[in-house]
Amino acid sequence: MLLRLYDKLTGLLDKLPGGIQKPVLRELEPIRSIFLEQRPARIELAGGSSASVPAILAGMGAQQLATGESLHGWRTYSTASGSTIEILDARNDSPGAHVSEALAHRQPDLVLLVEDNEPAPQDWSASATRALASGKPILAVSTSAEFQPRLATLARSEPRLAAAMGEGASAGDPACPESICANLPACAQLEFARFTGARRAQAFIASKLLKSFSAVCGVVGLQPIPLADLPILVSLQSLMVGLIIHTTGKPATARLVGEFLAAMGLNTAAAFALREGARAAIRIVPFWGSAVSGFVAGAGTYAIGRAAIAYFIDDSPLAETRKLFRRALGKGHPPSLP
Repeated sequence: MLLRLYDKLTGLLDKLPGGIQKPVLRELEPIRSIFLEQRPARIELAGGSSASVPAILAGMGAQQLATGESLHGWRTYSTASGSTIEILDARNDSPGAHVSEALAHRQPDLVLLVEDNEPAPQDWSASATRALASGKPILAVSTSAEFQPRLATLARSEPRLAAAMGEGASAGDPACPESICANLPACAQLEFARFTGARRAQAFIASKLLKSFSAVCGVVGLQPIPLADLPILVSLQSLMVGLIIHTTGKPATARLVGEFLAAMGLNTAAAFALREGARAAIRIVPFWGSAVSGFVAGAGTYAIGRAAIAYFIDDSPLAETRKLFRRALGKGHPPSLP
């Protein structure tokens, strides 16, 4: 479905003048990498923790987990919403041959060095060796909030680990899945944020959408052809709302998008009035008119996106969401393209 929507979008953008197609498509590249190339995160577990994999994942926020099949040592776990993750359990109890075969088949995106409490020196050395084997970024994660500061200090003091280490957190800390998500490649971030229900990670991904769509709509709004760009603007703004809903793991239906836009007081007639009101500035101030028009298109898109994030990700009440939309629309947000 997302691929069809993206293809429809690029088809609409083909109608724009050739000179602005390239910067517009460049601004849409984050959308392609995050949404169209979306795949499960591949995470390797190293360390001496005795906690089960489902317990570790549940501590990060994953709910109603189902354990899938193992393929060459990589096991799939999924939630009731359909989000998945691939885990290689390479902790100290796993046979070395098992880990080697798994890494030969597939490389992880990230390694979690998981410990329950103070490890013995020989166990810590084995944990560090396993964590470093793939050469991927490493986060130190404790299943105990009390032990996390000590684990972070222990990991940073190990010369072999220090260069590959990122900022870790205890598994039960809401910052833990957000930190993991930030260290994943773009194509794996969305699925992991949905898998763990990490709201701040979802909001961060949605903010990338907001930036891209606001900039693109601002550029589209600069085109001085009445009505010709209105279908493009409406399609862009509707697609943006749909992708924000998709970020949460909820089904992004056309009906839900339409109901949200209507709740904000928006329809095609309102969009036309807003759009053509800005166009009237062209007749009054010929040089600045199109810039004002583009600003309004970008600002309107920004206001819609901010409201969608508040409503679908932050669970803001509808009345508060409407107020936020009006404030964001009044404040404006100038679009920018690199």
